Amino acid sequence: MEPNVFEEMAKRYDTEEKTKLAEIIVEEVKKELQDSTSKTLID
Repeated sequence: MEPNVFEEMAKRYDTEEKTKLAEIIVEEVKKELQDSTSKTLID
């Protein structure tokens, strides 16, 4: 099986610091989109 290039890059990119920051961002975005019917989020 060939190595998955995306997964290999993610191993170097997904540091603990970046993961924690992403969790904070997710919580803040959830607050903004709570009960919203007209807002969307694209990753």
